[in-house]
Amino acid sequence: MNPKLLALLGFLVLLAAGSWWLLRETALQGLQEQQPKTHVPDYYFTDATVTNLDLKGRPESELKAPRMIHHPDDDSVEVFQPRIRYFTKQGPPWYARADHGVEPSGGKLIYLDGHVQLTHPDENGGPPLVINTDRMTVNLDTNLATTDDSVIMTKGVSHETGVGMDGYMEDNRMVLRTDVKGYYVPKKQL
Repeated sequence: MNPKLLALLGFLVLLAAGSWWLLRETALQGLQEQQPKTHVPDYYFTDATVTNLDLKGRPESELKAPRMIHHPDDDSVEVFQPRIRYFTKQGPPWYARADHGVEPSGGKLIYLDGHVQLTHPDENGGPPLVINTDRMTVNLDTNLATTDDSVIMTKGVSHETGVGMDGYMEDNRMVLRTDVKGYYVPKKQL
C-alpha cells in the first residue's frame, strides 16, 4: 500500500476518533447541566460564629450556632439552635434564639422557627422584655422582627398576648397586631 495513502488514512481515523470524543464530552456536559440541583449541603460548620459589620467596622449582629449547613442550590444557610445578638445604635443589644433557622442568600433575612424567644435587657436594671412565639423573621436591613403567629410578651409580672407582631428593634418598640390582651402591674409609687 502507498505510504502517503496509509498516512492520510491514519490521519482521518485520528480525526474521526477526536471528533467522536469531542461530541461525547459535550453531550455529557449538556446532560450534567440539565440535571436539577438537589438540596444537598456542600459544606458545614460546627460551633460557628458569624459577625456582620457595618461600614465603620462595628458589629451589627452576631449569629452563633452549634451547626450551620450551606445549601448550594439556593445559596441558603440552615442553622440549628441559633443564638443571635443584634446591636442597636443606643442601649443594650437584642437577643434571639430558636430551635432552627434559615438564612436565604444575601444574609440580611433570618427565618427562625421552633420556640423562638426574643429578649431585650432593661437599661435601668429592671426585668428584661421577653417575647415568645413559634416563628419569626428578623430583617437585619430594616431592623425589624416580625411574626404572624401568637405572641406572649412578658416583663417581670406584666404580660401581654396577641396575634402577629412587628418589633422595631432600633427603636425598642413592639407592636402587637390583633387580639391583644394584657396584664400590667404598675411600679410602686414612693
